[in-house]
Amino acid sequence: MIEKELALVDDRLKQVVEASGPEINEVGDYIFNGSGKRIRPALFLIAAYRNNQDLLDLVDAAAAFELMHTASLLHDDVIDHASTRRGKDSVHIRWSNKISVLSGDYLLSQAFKMLVGYEEWRLMNIVVNIVQNMAEGEVEQAFADTISPDMEERYFKWIGKKSASFFAGCCQAGSLLGGDSYREQMLWSDFGYNLGIAFQLIDDLLDYTGEGNLTGKPRYGDLNNRVITLPLIRTTNQKSEEDSINKLLNNNNDVSGNDFGAVAQAVLEGDGPAYTYRKAEEHARKSEAIINKLQPVNREKSKVLEQLARNLLLRKK
Repeated sequence: MIEKELALVDDRLKQVVEASGPEINEVGDYIFNGSGKRIRPALFLIAAYRNNQDLLDLVDAAAAFELMHTASLLHDDVIDHASTRRGKDSVHIRWSNKISVLSGDYLLSQAFKMLVGYEEWRLMNIVVNIVQNMAEGEVEQAFADTISPDMEERYFKWIGKKSASFFAGCCQAGSLLGGDSYREQMLWSDFGYNLGIAFQLIDDLLDYTGEGNLTGKPRYGDLNNRVITLPLIRTTNQKSEEDSINKLLNNNNDVSGNDFGAVAQAVLEGDGPAYTYRKAEEHARKSEAIINKLQPVNREKSKVLEQLARNLLLRKK
């Protein structure tokens, strides 16, 4: 349905990189010569899609959302000490932390430049809220007490700000530029929010159950970087007495490879993975239910949205 526009998004991303200096060009070519899912620009374009309406004038906005996402990954990989991204060395490993952070800043500036071109303050308000939520979520997670009894509640708050709000914003922005009423925009936002929660839950689940050659990241990457996600939180609630888990949660410097292995094994043997998947199903179903509340759309668009929610639960990468 939006195949042509997504192809143009990729072209636009290359143009942004090629128009920069040789240093940014080198890093950008490395970044975008990968297997990104482009789900955020896709959500934006689907929300904006109307029968027989050309979306070519919205390609810049779609590309801008992908630039924002990529910038956040460049920053996240430094924060989380992630060594790989999309099947190859992350930028801070390939070059340095400085190069990764500054490249992310540059991509973010280019995203804002493209979005400002629409001269639509409501669009910019959505974008600023996305960035604010992502920053707040990261800071709140960084300051969190990992042995807090309300860790699951806090976790959902974090991923709501860091991941789901981005999905919600892309959907709302597409609805806005597609000419929808504010009420309709809020429905699209709710759809994107629940889809984003489900997406992040599956992402966190795949850290324990996924294959590295498919996910592009080493298994247990979050665990090794001490990123606490729902599969571990659920396990901790049931096996909090295990020494290896306590060491990890207390940021003990004595944590060994054997300890990480023991924690991973405890997660896989418990119901953490199944519990995480059930939660993802709940939010995917919520997003599907919202589709029926949207203004009547053609059957093709409805099917795409329904399939998107269902396929999300089946993804392996």
